[in-house]
Amino acid sequence: MKKYSTLLMLAVLPLLTCGFDWGFGLKDNCREAKKIAVSLADIKVDAARSEAESRIIKLCPDGAAGHFMKALDLERNGNLDGAVTEYQESLKDDPDFGPASGNLGLIYLQKGLQDDAAVELTKAIKTTPSPAYNKALGKIFSDKKLYNLALYHYNEAINALPADTSLYADLAGVYTGMGLINSAEEEYNKVLAIEPGNLNARLGLAALFSSRNQFDKAIGELKKAQVIDPGNKNIHRLLAEAYDKKGDKKSSEYEYILAGIPVKTEEVAQSNHLRQGDEFVKNKEYEKAATEYKAALKDKPEWPEALQKLGDAQMAAGHDDEAIASYREAIRLKAENGNLHYNLGILYERKALLDEAVVEYRQALNYTADNGDTRRRLADIYTLRGSFPQAIEQYRELIKLRKDNPLIHFKLAKVYVNSKDYPAAISEYLETTKLDPDNIEAHRDLAALFRKKNQNEEAEKEYRSILRMKKDDVEARTALTSIYVKNKNYDELINLLKEGVELNPKDPNSHYKLGLIYEFKKDYDAAISQYKESVALKSDHAKALNAMGRAYMKSGRISEAKEALETAKKADPELEETTVLLSNIKEELSPEPKKYKKKGHKSKKGKAVKKRGKNKAGKTSKAKKSKAKTKK
Repeated sequence: MKKYSTLLMLAVLPLLTCGFDWGFGLKDNCREAKKIAVSLADIKVDAARSEAESRIIKLCPDGAAGHFMKALDLERNGNLDGAVTEYQESLKDDPDFGPASGNLGLIYLQKGLQDDAAVELTKAIKTTPSPAYNKALGKIFSDKKLYNLALYHYNEAINALPADTSLYADLAGVYTGMGLINSAEEEYNKVLAIEPGNLNARLGLAALFSSRNQFDKAIGELKKAQVIDPGNKNIHRLLAEAYDKKGDKKSSEYEYILAGIPVKTEEVAQSNHLRQGDEFVKNKEYEKAATEYKAALKDKPEWPEALQKLGDAQMAAGHDDEAIASYREAIRLKAENGNLHYNLGILYERKALLDEAVVEYRQALNYTADNGDTRRRLADIYTLRGSFPQAIEQYRELIKLRKDNPLIHFKLAKVYVNSKDYPAAISEYLETTKLDPDNIEAHRDLAALFRKKNQNEEAEKEYRSILRMKKDDVEARTALTSIYVKNKNYDELINLLKEGVELNPKDPNSHYKLGLIYEFKKDYDAAISQYKESVALKSDHAKALNAMGRAYMKSGRISEAKEALETAKKADPELEETTVLLSNIKEELSPEPKKYKKKGHKSKKGKAVKKRGKNKAGKTSKAKKSKAKTKK
């Protein structure tokens, strides 16, 4: 049977490697400090909060909680950059420290770094839910027009803080953006039910009524707003515009005077068109906004500000060619600024005019070198075009601005792979997985690089990380199988295949693969059990039937082996090993070898033939003699 073991292993290796579905005290102090830090937001009494903060610093001055307290102190004193640095140090010590991620995200939002803020706030919510984080994420997603996500986060915040009127007002803004004016009105009314003197809600309702051309209702809300803030000239201006649209010129002129605007001149009319266009933009009514901006340009065609605003509205409405024309005209009139070139770059990129887009993005960086979105788009274009050195340059500049953004490290790692700079790629992938441990693609790419460098131990760790996130990942299981076979690590291989069986108990191949390894380990009973499971799930599984017969033979159960092999033969007549094994069984079961006669020993039949020959010969001889006698 030794030859069968060798043949088995040769058969097992390709099957298993192919694409089957298959300082304690200090630490305790810092842990305690972290618990206190997490609960700080719930401490409302100043004295108790101050005592808790002092205890945090005493317990863990240089750990994650200590850096968190330093950051908190710097933030209170207005030193946001210093606070960012300390929050980042805190997260280096403990990447899952929710309050540090949350506060860092809120600062990023203040600085206008919405993408970075979204990353940190999302991480924070996983471990330390807070309505403040939900509210911030609601604003980010609302600004990005991801309204469903914005609704989710605002509603989560409202569930925790039902008396916070600003949340209902923000939610009304989301509904307005979605065009759900009735829902927006309902939210503003909720604000006023809690806080009748809320100025923003009154102004919001006035804008809604004005958008529906319900100018009397809009004027009614604006007058209520005047009672709340009598000296607000902006309210007088809005009233003047409402009266103007209603056609009440006298009331309109009166309100303009109260707003500090003289009786309308041509210039004032132009400014009003511009302001009205801005209002339409706020309400996401871009077609109407474009109409107002064009009206402003009618009497003053060379007005760069109005041309840029017109381009913005046209771009938002999807009229890309018109927007490009407006932006180009604004540039001709010396309206040079970063946003103008950035938007023009986006439009060129949409039209696949990548050379023109690169020129505009580079122009935008001349005005705003720290604009991460511009650098990211520029880097992505360079990557797409195969200009890897330029892409690396831009991604490295991005990392200086956002060193804790895992996505940038991930993209840079991919560019390094394309450049065949594998050590640098591994370094960036490791940084990616450190910042974002659940980035499954980063783990997958990193594992592939480690295998390429024959660092199987490191590759195994990465594949294990993938299975931690996605137990049924076929690619990771296949790769791990290959590594275990190569390293002859059969115990881990058995565990891996057992997991495969548990994940896919109805898959006959999972049982078959596990049976092969048991058979190789000479645990024939376990192997036969798995083969039986495979056949139970798929009665004509020829390979499992063949393997079962082979295992029966090895364990001396010949009759059962014969039965299994004959069934395998029926399932797949072309299976060569089955024929060989059946042949061997027939030899073993044959009664006794045949006895062959010696060559000199003749049978009775042979004697009879010979005798007939002799008689015939005798008769011939006598006939010849008789004939001769007659002649004489």
